[in-house]
Amino acid sequence: MLKNLNSRERGLAFALVGVLFVLLNFYFVPQLLSSNRERNQKAEELQAQLAAAKKWIEKKDYWNEREDWLEKTEPALNAARKDNATQLEHLQQMARESELQISDIQLLQLEPTEFYQPVGVRLTLTGTWSGLVRFISGLQEPELFDVIPRFSVRSEDPPPNVRCELEIQRWFHTPPETSP
Repeated sequence: MLKNLNSRERGLAFALVGVLFVLLNFYFVPQLLSSNRERNQKAEELQAQLAAAKKWIEKKDYWNEREDWLEKTEPALNAARKDNATQLEHLQQMARESELQISDIQLLQLEPTEFYQPVGVRLTLTGTWSGLVRFISGLQEPELFDVIPRFSVRSEDPPPNVRCELEIQRWFHTPPETSP
């Protein structure tokens, strides 16, 4: 076909092919580069997930031991109603011992999760900073399963006095569902 064209037409045909080649490269090369970049990012994400999974597997014995400890020591759900009152009495006693005054108490309605049933109370405490530290450190016993998801402290007059608003939850073991 090129034999039938004169030299000017052949030059224009080559120029047209060259322009088409350049335009196609402008369109396809960025797509190839972006898809390659996406594949590399996905590969890096998968490698990070694999490394994290390997770390979890390395600590399998620790997590199995922790799960056994939880099953043995976490209080049962059927004691939650009775223990809610006991927890409140315990918190009031701890506040008195720490020389803190409770100015507000609210029992919380919390949604259960797959792993635990929370029972909670929101308290507003006033007193000295050292009393608050004693109160908080008394809550930090793993066997009690007390959790403090919300905590705020503000200074009051005179200076060593503080006002603390906190939410305290106690977690109870949720028994596995039994099928009929």
